[in-house]
Amino acid sequence: MGVTPAHVYDGEMAIPLMEDVVENYGWKVRYVMMDAGYDQVKNYEGARGYDTQAIIALNKRGEKEPPAGMASDGTPRCSMGYDMVYWGADGDRLKFHCPHAVGKVDCPLGIAACSDSNYGMVVKKSIAEDVRRYANPHRNMRGWIDLYNERTSVERCNSRLKENLTVDDVHVRGIQKVTTYAYLNAIVYS
Repeated sequence: MGVTPAHVYDGEMAIPLMEDVVENYGWKVRYVMMDAGYDQVKNYEGARGYDTQAIIALNKRGEKEPPAGMASDGTPRCSMGYDMVYWGADGDRLKFHCPHAVGKVDCPLGIAACSDSNYGMVVKKSIAEDVRRYANPHRNMRGWIDLYNERTSVERCNSRLKENLTVDDVHVRGIQKVTTYAYLNAIVYS
């Protein structure tokens, strides 16, 4: 549990928290799941620095249109404008397949619109190309959603600490006293 002053933005604490968990406790972390408040490129890059995949909801506030030929979640679009189908990953490279070739859409031009191959067009994207949009598992796929939903148990715990044990209504001053108060409430809760 980390306690920070109210003026410290959540997104600023992600890298120090990862550093603490990995370097001070020696934990091997495969995924870090965070809400949209942590959606900053530096947090994705910080996770990659610890050989960890960041699973963070996109913060759409103030977002520009995605690059041409791409959906907002990072899924490439074929030349006809259809979202391609995620077809797995090979290490840090995500593979997307022609949506007509796999039966997801009925393209009026068929496979021929995108490729001369009978297999249809295949696009491979490196996660390093855009760490914010690309993840393994790919954003908004079942595996990604399952990982992101694991956050809910922590959020329920935080909510109970705030609502039932009054962690959000502290009547002491100073970060040390507030931290002690929060830890005592966490002990009571457990």
